[in-house]
Amino acid sequence: MNQRPLTDYRPAIWNPELIDSLNTPYSYQAHGTQLEKLRQDAKRLLSSTSDPCLLLNHVESMQRLGIAYHFQEEIDYLLNTRIQPYSPDDHDLHTTALRFRILRDNNFPISSDVFGKFMSREGKFLDSLSRDVKGLLSLYEASFLGVDGEVILDEAKEFSSKNLRALLGRLESTSIDVAEQVKQSLQIPLFWRMPRVEARNFIDFYQKKDAKSSTLLELAKLDFNLVQSTYQQELKELSRWWENLGFKQKLSFTRDRLMQSYFSTIGITFKPQFSKARIAATKFINIVNTIDDIHDYYGSQDDLKLFDSAVKRWDLAAMEELPDYMKICYFAMYNLVNELAYDVLINQGIDVLPCLREAWTKFCGAAFVESQWCYTGYTPSMDDYLKNCWISIGVHGSLNFARAHQQGSRSPMANTPLHCLEDQLLYWSSVICRLNNDLATFQHESKTGEVASFVKCYMVEKGVSQEQACDEIRELIKHAWKMLNTERRRSDLPPLMVEMCMDTPKLSQCLYQHGDGFGVAIELTKDVMSSLIFRQIPI
Repeated sequence: MNQRPLTDYRPAIWNPELIDSLNTPYSYQAHGTQLEKLRQDAKRLLSSTSDPCLLLNHVESMQRLGIAYHFQEEIDYLLNTRIQPYSPDDHDLHTTALRFRILRDNNFPISSDVFGKFMSREGKFLDSLSRDVKGLLSLYEASFLGVDGEVILDEAKEFSSKNLRALLGRLESTSIDVAEQVKQSLQIPLFWRMPRVEARNFIDFYQKKDAKSSTLLELAKLDFNLVQSTYQQELKELSRWWENLGFKQKLSFTRDRLMQSYFSTIGITFKPQFSKARIAATKFINIVNTIDDIHDYYGSQDDLKLFDSAVKRWDLAAMEELPDYMKICYFAMYNLVNELAYDVLINQGIDVLPCLREAWTKFCGAAFVESQWCYTGYTPSMDDYLKNCWISIGVHGSLNFARAHQQGSRSPMANTPLHCLEDQLLYWSSVICRLNNDLATFQHESKTGEVASFVKCYMVEKGVSQEQACDEIRELIKHAWKMLNTERRRSDLPPLMVEMCMDTPKLSQCLYQHGDGFGVAIELTKDVMSSLIFRQIPI
């Protein structure tokens, strides 16, 4: 039997007083007319040209500036009618790769065979392309939209990354901005970036470009500040909820990570109309963190068995057998589910209670299995670990809580059961998040005594060093992204759920890219969170 691990989580760095003092001069009431004028100007920009290359550039700029959600119908129409999957006029690598990436990213069918014109008979990209920085960068970004078995895009990634690295030294002395772009992409490709973080960063870059649209830039800045005003109001409401819940006083051994939880929901669904979805998902994540800490650090095996049984029974009478600290957590979880289910039933006419109960039951069951591994010192096989821990990472529950409250979901989501545990899109989304988490947290959790980690499982099963295990897990993450892309093309989930499944792994890339930006090394993500929630963009 292993000794229970000890926790050394740092205190929260954003206190309730700071959150309550958040203020912004921007509001939809005061700036709504200006926003609508800019939206109409941007629509005219899209309709004023018939040049496919220019249209592709406009669409890419809108997506990276974070304003494409205003024009999704117009973009879909253009991609359906004006942008063909293959154009004989595309003689440069950049345009072909951009066309491919925009179409596939918007889920339009396009084959990687379009790159055949740039390849030799042996299936290799032509050496003459090895110094085309713009084309190589576009090819590199396009390669990350590949699906399982797409050999051309595997070759594209290898060819482009090798040559971009070779050119980087010269670029750093001749074109600093391009060099920064290349370095950033080699570190984390565009397709893996959290959309709202990318929008904030790209606004600064776009502003420096000579070939830019002042309409799109002005709209992006105003939209960012207005969406931020929504985030601030949501965070204030959540801060009051969290204080009133009393966890910080009664369960002080657990993490106080309200900001990280809320930031996570921006990664899951950032659009302003999904305010209720973010609030519901944040509440779920914050209570999940507490239950996770109880299982990892505080609860005895006897207490955890009682808790697991009580969750499966799902009634207040089951709470009587629990110790006091678990009663608080159980009651909060029980009330959250019932309140949310009631609200959705009244406002949308959908019964989501069975789904939300199942989300909690599955999560708590998976957390209990992990606690048993830790308690006995057992290291599971990699397969057994993933079968359990794709659930315990909490993506399934977070997305279902968010989905239950997405405005505008009455059609088509109202006719789709909120049960998708076996869906492969959700599975691969969760696997990427789990593996990113484990790579970032393994060192810390090893010191605190936790056993269950995919890194440890990999080292034991394969008989390799920690360094080699981590390198090979990074390759598994790349494979998981391919599987996610594959499942996206054939998923029958509602579009909003598909979008969340695709965006949630991007959140995990942001949180865990340089360490545990959620639990321990919060300074790694402090500035990113501040830029999205606290600091306005000067206009």
